[in-house]
Amino acid sequence: MRVCALSELAPGEARRLELDPPVAVFHTDDGDVYAIDDTCTHQDASLADGWLEGCEVECPLHASRFDLRTGRVDAPPAKKPVRTHEVTIDGGEVYITLSDAVPNLPPGVGAPTGGSAPSTAGLA
Repeated sequence: MRVCALSELAPGEARRLELDPPVAVFHTDDGDVYAIDDTCTHQDASLADGWLEGCEVECPLHASRFDLRTGRVDAPPAKKPVRTHEVTIDGGEVYITLSDAVPNLPPGVGAPTGGSAPSTAGLA
């Protein structure tokens, strides 16, 4: 799935993809690009709105930190990892391959609707 041109995602920035569940694509200051589920596993908050430092993102709500490479929780209160997705850069374009693993969603956030492909509305 095409996300955007790499030049449209500045280092240190993130882009939220309105999928089910949402996905965040991060471009680190080191030039690496990672994709994870956008919802913190502790409480419903967008990780794309968080603070990026190195290969970690800090949730803007309660400061849980997640490793973008593995999805692992590096700081509480979150206890469950976020799902990671494969990123490919080809010809200056960013693509992701969505994981088929079950997402770790926080309490009160519905599970993906399933039964059909994720919506790609709004993607370039």
